[in-house]
Amino acid sequence: MQKKEKESIFPVIYGIISAIISFIAVFFICLHSFRMNLQLSIILAGVFAIFFFGLSYFRGHASVEIKRIVYKYKLTDQELAKITGMKASDFPIYHDHLQLILPKRYWPRVLDALQNYEKEHESAE
Repeated sequence: MQKKEKESIFPVIYGIISAIISFIAVFFICLHSFRMNLQLSIILAGVFAIFFFGLSYFRGHASVEIKRIVYKYKLTDQELAKITGMKASDFPIYHDHLQLILPKRYWPRVLDALQNYEKEHESAE
């Protein structure tokens, strides 16, 4: 399996695992703690599973895209800080691998800044 295929499948697998875990958790909470009937427990668990699949999928996709752009342009922590307006310590790079230690709520902002950076470099070429 090529690296590109692995990266594209990662968000899907991450989302499916998250959905399964949330479905099981919500199902048993609804059934045993709230004493809901089986059908309502399944419906609520399904809604939560769909929500968590979407959330996890987009987080996984953001992670893959951020790392792809960083590796494509061989960006350093200083360059990432300049592009995103954040601190260089927010982007530690160990053994040539970017560690996304930022809270996940900042990932869309970082991804947007990096996508704009990529568009500028592609239009300049």
